[in-house]
Amino acid sequence: MSRATVRAAIADFFAPPAVPGLNTIFRAPPKRVDGTAFRAGQPAGTISGAVGVVDILSDTEERIALGGEHSGKKWVHYIAEIQIYQHSVHKHAEDAMADFDAVIDAIKEQLRSDRRLGNDGVIFESGERMLEGIYGEPVVLEQGATEIWGAIRFEVSEVITS
Repeated sequence: MSRATVRAAIADFFAPPAVPGLNTIFRAPPKRVDGTAFRAGQPAGTISGAVGVVDILSDTEERIALGGEHSGKKWVHYIAEIQIYQHSVHKHAEDAMADFDAVIDAIKEQLRSDRRLGNDGVIFESGERMLEGIYGEPVVLEQGATEIWGAIRFEVSEVITS
């Protein structure tokens, strides 16, 4: 498996409509996010919407079984992150935060629903050894919209023959 395979498995597992309120997911940081991505697939007038960006922050390997020259086993651990960017036109920032909290909770619920991210042939486990949330302060724009950022970090691992 490769970083690209892990990245794709994460993006596919969290792709809409898997997580309510997460309307677009990118496999890597895009150069630019079009404003329509926040509410893609939602009815006109939707107040809040979020996009997710998959990133792999680090990886490590450890030998778990000896074998011949190429028949041992290694456990590869990736620290993955889904950055969440939400745009909301709620009148009150507290209401925007409630929508953001719902997206974060739904991402965690989705992660807990299948430790193999729906990909038994690739992923050994995810979110089991580490699950961490990092959150920023809401920013109110001049037009009155609220933007909120956060990230969910978790370990994704595979077992390879090496």
